[in-house]
Amino acid sequence: MAKQAWKPWHEVIKLREDLRAGDLPLHLFAADLYEVMMQNGKRPIYEKPVEFFSLTYPTHNLRGLVRDVVLRLAGKNDKAVRQLELTYGGGKTHTLITMRHLVHDPASLPDLPAVKEFEGAIGQTPPKARVAALCFDKLDVETGCDVRSPDGDVRRLKQPWSLLAYQIAGDAGLKLLHAEGKAEERATPPAENTLAELLSLPLKEGIGTLILLDEVLLYAKVRCHVEPGFLDVLIGFFQYLSQAAAKVEKCCVVASLLSSEPKDQADPLGRKIVSGLYDIFQRQSEGAIQPVEKDDVAEVLRRRLFDPKSVQLRGEWSQHVIAAVKGIAVLD
Repeated sequence: MAKQAWKPWHEVIKLREDLRAGDLPLHLFAADLYEVMMQNGKRPIYEKPVEFFSLTYPTHNLRGLVRDVVLRLAGKNDKAVRQLELTYGGGKTHTLITMRHLVHDPASLPDLPAVKEFEGAIGQTPPKARVAALCFDKLDVETGCDVRSPDGDVRRLKQPWSLLAYQIAGDAGLKLLHAEGKAEERATPPAENTLAELLSLPLKEGIGTLILLDEVLLYAKVRCHVEPGFLDVLIGFFQYLSQAAAKVEKCCVVASLLSSEPKDQADPLGRKIVSGLYDIFQRQSEGAIQPVEKDDVAEVLRRRLFDPKSVQLRGEWSQHVIAAVKGIAVLD
């Protein structure tokens, strides 16, 4: 019987160009929500939707989460608060970036399989929404961090609620929070009714509001060391925020509460912060979501390592795998 011809894997499928050329340092391969929000060109594989979705695998859980969030932004369900769990292979920040890209400018989404899979799960084209992200790993306790307004202006702010207001409505958002109507920061978190008014501002433009929270524990630990009473302030802010989001039409909060580093949760302060934050979000959340499970990891890696065309054309390489396995069997 004639043996079926087969080729080495690297002649059948191609690695992504940046990997093949050795142009992608490990630190650039890590997802960074802050860089996506700022759009400074530092991580194009995450900042540009066409590159991002070419390496994204829509897992079953991720598709379900995206469906619920997008339909909330479309005014078609009441699931206003969602919480992400730490996952087997990571993926929490990648999940937040996915949702940002899907609703930031849906008219310009690339024609890629991942986008079609998400749209199929949603059952419609995603609606445009105002996206604000609190990237707590970039928020310096002493000096704050830069954030971008809807008009593209950049301003450095310190308080989490100030960052939120500026991303939603620029100086107008800060004025809404300030007792004297000034475009300045306030020291205390706004109450539920004030936050609800802030979250409602995009509705005047006919769009919803998506709030993304990332690496909360990392920031909370540092600030609580400096200000021992700040944990109560932060918990109060998140309670007001989650309650306001539930009452505002087309508004959704997606939170990744825990640090990527398990050691941040190991000491008494870390455990106290985790307990306090979980209590708040579990009151409003529909249940924690694990976007990537153990069985998803192989496909996640395949899409991150190989050229999109190689991923799509399974028939081009499967026959060579079968032939190679049969060849090994003959040798045995």
